[in-house]
Amino acid sequence: MDAFYIARQPVIDRKNRIFAYEILFRGKTPQEDLDSGTVMTATAINNLINVIGVENVIGLHYGIIKLTPLFLERKLIEALPKERLIFSLFESDLEDSDFIDALKSYKEEGYTFAINDLTDEKLLQRPEILDIVDYIKLDYTALSPETIEQVIKTAKAHGIKTICAKIETRKAHAEVEAMGSDFFQGYFFSEPEVMEEYPIRAETGSILLLWNLIRNDASTDELVEAFEREHTITIQLLRFVNSPFFSLRRTVTSVRHLITLLGRNQLSQWLLVMLFAEESQRENGNHPLVLMVINRTELMMGLLKLIHPNAEKSKQETAYLVGMLSLIHLIFHRPPREILHHLHVSNEIEEALFDGDNLYGELLGITRVIENNDIEKLNKIAFKYDLSIEKINALSLEAMKKVNAFDEALRSISR
Repeated sequence: MDAFYIARQPVIDRKNRIFAYEILFRGKTPQEDLDSGTVMTATAINNLINVIGVENVIGLHYGIIKLTPLFLERKLIEALPKERLIFSLFESDLEDSDFIDALKSYKEEGYTFAINDLTDEKLLQRPEILDIVDYIKLDYTALSPETIEQVIKTAKAHGIKTICAKIETRKAHAEVEAMGSDFFQGYFFSEPEVMEEYPIRAETGSILLLWNLIRNDASTDELVEAFEREHTITIQLLRFVNSPFFSLRRTVTSVRHLITLLGRNQLSQWLLVMLFAEESQRENGNHPLVLMVINRTELMMGLLKLIHPNAEKSKQETAYLVGMLSLIHLIFHRPPREILHHLHVSNEIEEALFDGDNLYGELLGITRVIENNDIEKLNKIAFKYDLSIEKINALSLEAMKKVNAFDEALRSISR
């Protein structure tokens, strides 16, 4: 099979926690969906298992991957870990009785199946289908609210979980959540709901104060004194930095040690990460947003290195900061410029975020294209910067690995 782009999209539960990632394959053209038909051959499976690595894509979560009759005919399904994957079935394939019989056998062996983008409610009148599937995925944009509600009700009556996909706004999320959907797929959590009177918490204000002290070149003694006044933040930061995510050779025991070991720029970066984590707890533990920040900053820095291999460290740090600040308004429910006012960022960063007409704004635009898996734009970017599909996939995969490691670190320090 020719080269393909790989991406993933989070599936969120009712408590805003990541339940699974859907693994997506796309060819060189927007129309080339390598998840469907018979083009998903042994080459793709080999890449997923031996080159990319299933665990690198899904981390600690479940993975959802589309399955065709070819999977079963060639027994490719047996090469994939049944404990970690949910195999999503196309409606049209469920008309084949032989395919149904094969699915029943695999179901008895412990494989898990879902219906991909259900449109025909009559499928749920067939007992043999209800016995096979554990999940039903619904395309929110393709079905009426009445149909979605009825499918959810029927699914619940048979112990089947529902996933509402293409949920892009908080309003849509609230709508299907009220209907009883178990899971949600899309980027609704990245849609800000601006509230002018939403207060900034005291803890958040303290983190912003510490961040500004670092960025404004306060002396080490001043920083140590400021951190010691905010002992709760300091304890949380030390615990976080000592987590497996950082793989430090020695345990960090004090703020002075932290400043010496990490340096001011990295310390300021992780203060902002902690800020996201702290504010996210206010949003019922909106863990996906924190992971989205890590993914974006990793892509920003990786792109800079690919396009400008000799970029100095200061440019890498600015790329990181732009990636992070491009999402910061989502946790404050305030206009972006107002939040940036509290951070006193440079004109260069503001121009990147709002005008996109400098190096960092350009990198941010490319990052968003990669996140959205927009194949048409990806191909133009690849041509413009002489980037191969393999390089873009490698960059995306490294970002996924970093996100997965960060996810594990957050879990370890919250136990």
